Amino acid sequence: MKSLSRLFGVMALIAIFVVTGSVFAQSAGGTLTIGLAVEPISLDPAGGLYIPEQFLVQQIYDPLVAVDPDLNFHPALAESWEMNADGTEFTFKLRQDVKFHDGTPFNAEAVKVNMDRAALGTTPAAASPAAMVGYIETIVVDEYTAVVKFDSPHATFIQDLTRPWLMIASPAAIEQYGVDFGQHPVGTGPFMFKDWAAQDHITLVKNPDYAWGPEFYAHTGPALVDEVYFRVMPEPAIRLTAVQTGEALLVQDPSPLETSQMMADGSMQVFVFVAPGMTSHQMINSEKEPTNDLNVRKAMIYAVDQETIVQTGFYGLVPAAHSLISPSTWAFSAEANDLYRYDPEKAKALLEEAGWVDTNGDGIREKDGVNLHLEYTALPAYEEAFMELLAFYISEVGFEVNIIKLDDAGISDYGAKGLHSMINMSWISRDPSVMTYVYDSANIDGGNYSAYTRFRNDRLDEILRNAPTELDDEKRNAMYQEAQMIIMENAIALPIYSMANIYVGDLSVKGFRFDPEGYPYLYEISIATD
Repeated sequence: MKSLSRLFGVMALIAIFVVTGSVFAQSAGGTLTIGLAVEPISLDPAGGLYIPEQFLVQQIYDPLVAVDPDLNFHPALAESWEMNADGTEFTFKLRQDVKFHDGTPFNAEAVKVNMDRAALGTTPAAASPAAMVGYIETIVVDEYTAVVKFDSPHATFIQDLTRPWLMIASPAAIEQYGVDFGQHPVGTGPFMFKDWAAQDHITLVKNPDYAWGPEFYAHTGPALVDEVYFRVMPEPAIRLTAVQTGEALLVQDPSPLETSQMMADGSMQVFVFVAPGMTSHQMINSEKEPTNDLNVRKAMIYAVDQETIVQTGFYGLVPAAHSLISPSTWAFSAEANDLYRYDPEKAKALLEEAGWVDTNGDGIREKDGVNLHLEYTALPAYEEAFMELLAFYISEVGFEVNIIKLDDAGISDYGAKGLHSMINMSWISRDPSVMTYVYDSANIDGGNYSAYTRFRNDRLDEILRNAPTELDDEKRNAMYQEAQMIIMENAIALPIYSMANIYVGDLSVKGFRFDPEGYPYLYEISIATD
């Protein structure tokens, strides 16, 4: 899951259930109201770049292959699958009892339409994460058999199929709605789209015919609640009030202070998931002065006290990060993680070595009459908890930091033009292959993604392009560990904290469980009655 500031091995999972002595009776039905921090842009799975999109997409659509919380693969829309010896062809035998919400049958032709669409960029989202590098075609062998072909080994394809990006949408609805399909989503999942009032709410209702969920789900048949009502509530205080007053039964990303208090007094349930993938880190622009100097970039990293940031900004609910990959991620490099720790004196020495000196005693270093100035583009909705403290630590060693508060679109535009000194990045993923999207130099100008560090390194590019084709896990692991070392040794990533999904729920919410990337299984949730 990409995010400009939010953004997704073995999971690090913290599930905290705070309950009192109240007695509830299990009850099916009812409306589950959820307070969303950010409104989705599109509910087209192939165009779902951000966490809000991917959360809702997983309720409406099904994958060909599902993954359980222990990272085991299970049949979903595909009953079985086989990979050829060199990892370039995947054959899927499909379920024959599935229908889309619009009544059209699920079959191999539907798989072909979705794979072609994702790979060839026929979605409105130009930067779709579903793009399949090396994709050749999908062949319909018969009504319920499809073969997906690539021009080179695709080591992560089965894992990719479990992600929201490659979930299967109705070909009839895609054709009917065209570029507006993302506002009229039709899948095969446990919930069906009902309505969307912009900047207010999105309503899903249960699919009464749902009978094909993966075997690891807690029950079979339709979802337990009749309806899921997603309320758009950008302000953390409003979300908190909503769950306290009963206006919402579940809210995401609450204020860390109030969340920690709720954990202490037992008034609500608190669920926390520490996610794998890319940590929340600042991508440092290696082309723009003064961060084009390696010593300046290293000084920025040494200047920041991540442990204090997570205690002050997040009340200890999330762990500090010291590399761009979370320790809970497969191929995590402990060596890269150990390169930097908070050392403001070392930061000052590096700046002195680079020629940056505070000559007038105002606390800001200068060189050749120019201040040591940084342009920090921030998304307040997700960086509010730490952006001021981050700027404070960097300024303490002599930087002048200008925080520019923008939305996602504004940050994308600012970053694409290279006007930034640093931009926040995170991406929830079970695999480090997501580094390719934002650290391959091919994406600096004109690529599907923006490599906001604007860093060019032939060896890094070689790894990021070749690792996804390496079928030997040991070799692939070594490649990604080397990539992490290159990135951290060149100080183009300033780590802050490991991503975490936090939900606060009313005590009546039962059956809450996180999937492997920190999204709740809404299908399993029920609402208890007194």
